Amino acid sequence: MFQPGEEGYHGARHMLEDGLLDPLPDAAFALHVSPNVPSGVFAGRTGPVLAAADEFEIVVNGKGGHASQPHDAIDPIPIACEIVIALQTMVTRQVPAFDPVVITVGKIAAGTTDNVIPEQAIILGTIRSFSERSRALAHEGVQRVAANIALAHRAEAQVELIHGFPVTVADGRAVALAEQVATDLYGERAWRTMPAPVMGAEDFSYVLQKVLGAMVFLGATPEGGDFRSCCALHSNRMVLDENVMARGVAMHCAFAEAFLRDGF
Repeated sequence: MFQPGEEGYHGARHMLEDGLLDPLPDAAFALHVSPNVPSGVFAGRTGPVLAAADEFEIVVNGKGGHASQPHDAIDPIPIACEIVIALQTMVTRQVPAFDPVVITVGKIAAGTTDNVIPEQAIILGTIRSFSERSRALAHEGVQRVAANIALAHRAEAQVELIHGFPVTVADGRAVALAEQVATDLYGERAWRTMPAPVMGAEDFSYVLQKVLGAMVFLGATPEGGDFRSCCALHSNRMVLDENVMARGVAMHCAFAEAFLRDGF
């Protein structure tokens, strides 16, 4: 797939809607480089590999005023701060620990200067989950918590939820084939089974909703780096060992050959 819009724009979904997988293929396989896997090592797992990722925007509408007279205003800033903390409590107390959710607030925007209480505060964040049940619990919880905390302070909160990528789920047969191919190519140390999924998200998940397959990480820790502490994907300090790309090409080819020869 030579895909546009991989980061956040649902490019895979649009390609599927345009007929990419019509007729459906028998298998699908993807690789994603990672500086947090030893260089040249392939890593994968059966079941959830990456999370569903949704976005939310909470707009807290209060009443502006002078900083010296907060009693005559409805300050949206402390209300927004209270909502952020309450969202974390909501997750730990209402979402099962074995069906986890991560809510991260990445931005709070409000105000123009030091002595004016603004009318509005805006909260932006993401929701990560591994099942539709926990996803629904988180969505409902964000709406309920924001609306009612604002109401308790005589303000209003408007919540917009934006559905992102679904959970990336790998089929066990495809993962077993990937492990066999990796070890045949590069030896027993070339494969690592991931102990747990990763809270990142990937729109290859749309493909795996329709076709049996797997997504595997290819380690690209830079020379002299420690994969346990290297700057992660999307960091502005991330460095990759580009020499591993040849291994990735070989893995794609060998996986296709093995599947066409033996199937799952």
